[in-house]
Amino acid sequence: MRNSLGFKASLISLAATALLSACGGHDSKPPAEVVTISTPAVFEVTLVNLTAGQPLTPLVAVAHDDGFKLFNLGESASVELERLAEGGETAPLVALASSSKSVFASAVGTGGPLLPGAGNKSTVYLTVPVASLPNLRLSLASMMGNTNDGFTGVNAQSLAQLAAGGSTTLRLLAYDAGTERNTESADTVPGPATANSGGKREAFNPVRDDVINVVHIHPGIVSKDDGLPTSALTQMHRWDNPVATLTIKRTQ
Repeated sequence: MRNSLGFKASLISLAATALLSACGGHDSKPPAEVVTISTPAVFEVTLVNLTAGQPLTPLVAVAHDDGFKLFNLGESASVELERLAEGGETAPLVALASSSKSVFASAVGTGGPLLPGAGNKSTVYLTVPVASLPNLRLSLASMMGNTNDGFTGVNAQSLAQLAAGGSTTLRLLAYDAGTERNTESADTVPGPATANSGGKREAFNPVRDDVINVVHIHPGIVSKDDGLPTSALTQMHRWDNPVATLTIKRTQ
């Protein structure tokens, strides 16, 4: 009788073990962790030159939040902006953007100067985290080549409401960096208008000698055709605002 009872107890124990295994007992594996990959947002930024005779240097575009500024009207230009506005240098502005924790991405236009003409375009792409969208802004700058320190651009344009597939177009004004007097001479204008002049064609100069020493709306050029005999520029280098169009499209 005792052997019979022991045999039954063994059967019951084996059955219980099998049931636990089937129900995911101590030896069962935990459920696999679900990993969600966030798709970044991508913005296509395209610049078109609307002037008649002002080539635009390669643009610098920066995607950032409120903690970064490229320029503000009525405030002194940074040295980095001065270098772009006087000589078309892009590297200093890119370095400034890269050093800021408020910048999510930056890009520089390629292919040399952007010449006038609707068919000529300069396009860059900015890829940013989706989490940055509620406070995302775009700033951009490009030198007007046949000027002393003129540039066009946009400061802190909000991109928060731009949905995937959507786009917006802005008309850009001409600004004066307020860092160099608008002499228009062959010694101080580095653009193609002074290429065969024999002048110094100086680009960046750390000395600031403008009468208005803050960023402001550019008053335009005078030119030698309009009474400034020392000017290396002509009427073809004049412009009316806007000087460029900027199209921003969210492609992803």
